[in-house]
Amino acid sequence: MNHFHIGLRTVKTCLAVFICFLIDYLREAGVPFYAAIAAILCVQKDMDKSFKVAKNREIATVIGAFAGALFLFIEQNILGFDEMLLRYLVLSLLLIPVIHFSVMIHQENSTFLSCVVFLSVTINHMDESPLSFAINRLVDTTIGIIVALSVNYLLFYLVRHLKKSR
Repeated sequence: MNHFHIGLRTVKTCLAVFICFLIDYLREAGVPFYAAIAAILCVQKDMDKSFKVAKNREIATVIGAFAGALFLFIEQNILGFDEMLLRYLVLSLLLIPVIHFSVMIHQENSTFLSCVVFLSVTINHMDESPLSFAINRLVDTTIGIIVALSVNYLLFYLVRHLKKSR
């Protein structure tokens, strides 16, 4: 007979995501989706893995957000694309320098996330300025990382302490 068991990592993930939503609700700014993604990725089975994922996530977000903001600035002030298919081709080709930069600074584990953030910034940006949008994505991600690390730390050590006291 199979027993349905909810593990500690699942509990930590759900709690971290809810706290991200709560912070967004109180902030009345940002997009909770980005904080929630960071929280989901950064809640790991132990603190060492959480810190490693958090570091990679933050570096990837900085790279992708900066590259995305730079592209949007150039697009809005210099180029401007009348044809969406051409814009998509340029965005796809610009993944090459994003990937190359990540590899060049020895952040291979962050490469795919840098590409995701770059595309998120360049495709999902609203009417706000490119820099503002990129900074908000970085803030949202950082909130998710801090929440994930805090929840992971607190619940991991709380459970560990409760097991010792038995």
